[in-house]
Amino acid sequence: MAAVASRPLRLTADAVRVLVLFSAVAVALTAHDGAVMLSMLFLVVLVPRVTLLPAGVDLLVCAVLTWATWSAVGRWYRVADWYDTLVHSVTPGVVAVALHLLLARWRLLPAPGDRALRRAAVPLITAGVGAVVAVLWELYEGLATQVFEARIPVGYTDTLVDLAVGTGGSVLAGIVVAARANRRSSTT
Repeated sequence: MAAVASRPLRLTADAVRVLVLFSAVAVALTAHDGAVMLSMLFLVVLVPRVTLLPAGVDLLVCAVLTWATWSAVGRWYRVADWYDTLVHSVTPGVVAVALHLLLARWRLLPAPGDRALRRAAVPLITAGVGAVVAVLWELYEGLATQVFEARIPVGYTDTLVDLAVGTGGSVLAGIVVAARANRRSSTT
């Protein structure tokens, strides 16, 4: 039954991947610098599919990373001050959930449903992974602006806000993962 329910999610995620690939090609043909970002995005959104993450996580990763990347390519961050904060609050949490599940599968972290964990452990673990994702994102932005002279509106305050909301979003994502794991373990 779960495989039948996940099929539309998986197909939708696959459709997003195809759109990303076509976007990368289309942008490359216009000699836009976003082609590299979109090409990298295509490789990244293959990971949840190849590693067989749950279909819902797969779709969330595809949708959120595509949104974040197109926000950079289209320079949508400049539309409103709050927009950058919104993207930075959602993206690390979604990526943290995917990474937490993968690292648990590879036995590098405890699984969210591990009964030996205290209730608060899953949100803390996911928040820690998300904080690392947020830091790596800020390092990328710093490298892109300092070395490659990308036109990313960054600064000290922006970096601190991005790190705070990225970690906060990861805490919320961890709470959702813990709740789902608790619900699943109570029904089995």
